[in-house]
Amino acid sequence: MKLIFSKLISLFTAFLFLITGITGSTVGFTDGTPLKTTKHEYKFNNNKLLIGGYYATEDELQYCKDAGIEFIVASGVNEKYLDTAYENGIGIIATDYNLPYCYCEMTDSAVDRYVNASVEAYRNHPALWGDNMIDEPSAGYYGKIAKAVDAYNSKFPDKIPFVNLFPIYANKDQLGEQMTLNSLSALLTPTSDHFTDYVNRYKAYTSDYINTVDTDYICVDIYPLHAKLNRNGETVKYTSENWLRNLDILAEACRATDKDLWVITQAAGLTENGIKNGDVRWCDETSDISQQVYASLAFGSKTIIHALFGRQGWWDVDSHMIGSDGKPTATYYAASEVDSWLADFAEVYGNYKYTSTYLLNRSKAAGYKSGGLSCEIASERGNIKSSDGLLVGTFTGDNASKAYIITNIEELNRNSNAKFSFDVPDGKVATVYYKGNVTNKVSDFKMEIGAGEGVYITVK
Repeated sequence: MKLIFSKLISLFTAFLFLITGITGSTVGFTDGTPLKTTKHEYKFNNNKLLIGGYYATEDELQYCKDAGIEFIVASGVNEKYLDTAYENGIGIIATDYNLPYCYCEMTDSAVDRYVNASVEAYRNHPALWGDNMIDEPSAGYYGKIAKAVDAYNSKFPDKIPFVNLFPIYANKDQLGEQMTLNSLSALLTPTSDHFTDYVNRYKAYTSDYINTVDTDYICVDIYPLHAKLNRNGETVKYTSENWLRNLDILAEACRATDKDLWVITQAAGLTENGIKNGDVRWCDETSDISQQVYASLAFGSKTIIHALFGRQGWWDVDSHMIGSDGKPTATYYAASEVDSWLADFAEVYGNYKYTSTYLLNRSKAAGYKSGGLSCEIASERGNIKSSDGLLVGTFTGDNASKAYIITNIEELNRNSNAKFSFDVPDGKVATVYYKGNVTNKVSDFKMEIGAGEGVYITVK
């Protein structure tokens, strides 16, 4: 019955898209055709789940290994820094080391530096994974970025040119997309956030990227967790309603163009306990990190980058993974715990290809407003049943094997557990990876997971 209802909703939404002239898909949203993705053999192994961090001073690199951090997007890099990173087994994506770093805009002189870069003069190092090219570019600069990326890839084929996109809550000037929908679309906004300016501007932003820039991944930084104080001065946690749609748009684009999704998650904030009108909060509890990570994995993310790792950067220093005293914080230990869970299946995760994402009991989902997920494939539903709010990612492997990421996606302020049942096909074995424990199931089973927690399950 639920499958039939889902199909009816999909048909109705398709009708609304038809009469408004809006397309639900990001692919083909703007003029042009998505580029064929060129896959690269980097010096690092991107055939598994990777865990990174944002910023670290040289004396902080010693803390990476215990936190499960495999690489750092770093500034202030020199040869001594790279030597220390190598000694600690940490890869480095360097900012302003060999080549220029840009923010939002890419100048002609920066493009020329990439186009005319000398392979002989490039300061290579065994710890160097690549170069931080541009952060949060406006779409108007995609053509210049494409030129720089192509030149970089031809000269340094084992290095990554790191490009990180704006999140969905950036304004139209930042995105460089000025789309405004018609009045009919505005009337339909309550039925689906597909009929909103900000969603369609972000689809345009993403569509223009895949039509113009040939990277084999798409990276985004999105910080969805907030806190405010109620009338009694009590902390109320809440989540940006555009979070899951942001991931949905990018995951659909990645799936269609055979790119990996990289997500920079929130591991820092501006308010520890909330303020009157709300602000981004500290993420010093395991559930804060876990929900973001498992939600990203449910959309097929191949790389998670915690921001912020080091005491450099933005927001309250003591909310970072390394605090103002240069020592690990509660955020560090929360992220470390989650990363230890991921380590159990990081290699296995890379053996499966992302297929779809869907919500169960969407009215209970945090970070979600309305409308179906573009990544959903109705036929992938059915073997997971629950009356709680769950975000489910499905994956396909060799010999008809399957894998699933199941995330308790209910608002963390509720501090509620989620229960579900899982159907195991006859003759198959389900392997369950949950909080450091790995168990096999040969028949249908039930599970309960805590607030913000996730579980990885393979079936073969």
